[in-house]
Amino acid sequence: MEVQMVSRAAFAVLGIEGRGPADRGPEWVPPLWEAARARIGEVQHLITGGSWGLMSAVDEPFARWGAEGKYLAGFEVAWTTEAPDGWTLWRVPPTTFAVIACTMATYGKAWDYFHNEFLPNAEYEPAGAVHEFYPAGFRVLGIDTMYLYFTVRKKQG
Repeated sequence: MEVQMVSRAAFAVLGIEGRGPADRGPEWVPPLWEAARARIGEVQHLITGGSWGLMSAVDEPFARWGAEGKYLAGFEVAWTTEAPDGWTLWRVPPTTFAVIACTMATYGKAWDYFHNEFLPNAEYEPAGAVHEFYPAGFRVLGIDTMYLYFTVRKKQG
């Protein structure tokens, strides 16, 4: 697998937020996407980019999940966007990411590769949450390419 280092300027995502046990994400995250897709007509005019699955610790913005986590299933919008009723806006600060392309079928392999093969030999260390990016042309879960954005920073010391 290839890892691409990306320094990303701040960006905003408008979506449907939820929280739940980290070990049961497959149970509570997909309904967030279903709700966001079902209501996309309400915000279509605000969307400026692809879809994001943003993750955050419950009590610390954009920190890695502990036993529980928060997830925002949504769409990239302008920084100045105001969240309409029933929607949540997260603003992501400028961040450095290690990005790995995968499909849902290779999602677990991408996580393993990042932690077991990339990190031990890299000048970077984990520095926060991991986000999922689904480009504008993404249609078929399990077939189309998505990207995992691992928050990193240069190793300290």
